Amino acid sequence: MSDSILTTGSYDKTDCSRYNVLVNVFLYPYGIRDFVFKTVALKNSDQVLDAGCGYGVLSQAVQTKVGKEELVGVEQHAFDISWDMLKAFKDVSNGRISLLQSDVRALPYRDNSFDLIVTSAMLEYVPNIEDALAMLKRCLKPRGRIFVFMSRKSLLNTLLFIPFGKPKTYKYKEVERLLARVGFRKIQRHWFPFSSLWLNVWGVIIEATK
Repeated sequence: MSDSILTTGSYDKTDCSRYNVLVNVFLYPYGIRDFVFKTVALKNSDQVLDAGCGYGVLSQAVQTKVGKEELVGVEQHAFDISWDMLKAFKDVSNGRISLLQSDVRALPYRDNSFDLIVTSAMLEYVPNIEDALAMLKRCLKPRGRIFVFMSRKSLLNTLLFIPFGKPKTYKYKEVERLLARVGFRKIQRHWFPFSSLWLNVWGVIIEATK
């Protein structure tokens, strides 16, 4: 790889603690859970990947939905570049999610492995977002779906993320074009539900199909 792994995206224990405070102040886990419950369709035997899982907010929302809908055979996988993030996730998980330390640009998963990929606040830290999206697309099965939760380009986010290495933020149209460029289709924008309406000021949600 020509680009080195971003140290600002690796998150040590101090960064992890700051991140945990930030997401909980804005009730982000509740917004994610509400969105997943209402919008993300799952079925029996789905293979699911949480890309850049952090503390596992998305994975835990998916797992709760699987239990609530009494789905069977669903397998969940998650990776993050930060050992500290993965350890924090492991400490609160029940051990039924397969965790891996990896860089999104060099994933070891086989082609066409997953029915669904979800990713939140990870792509902002990748030097070449197009390479990362292409890698995630490779891992999706034909007609598999991806849900991207990204920080919106705004002055508010610029200020909020100063302690986290100043990640690059994007406008919706920019991400839409990047997804289309690597071959995704059926690209559509979603919104956080009314119960978490304030989170739409923070970010955008984009669904796309391989």
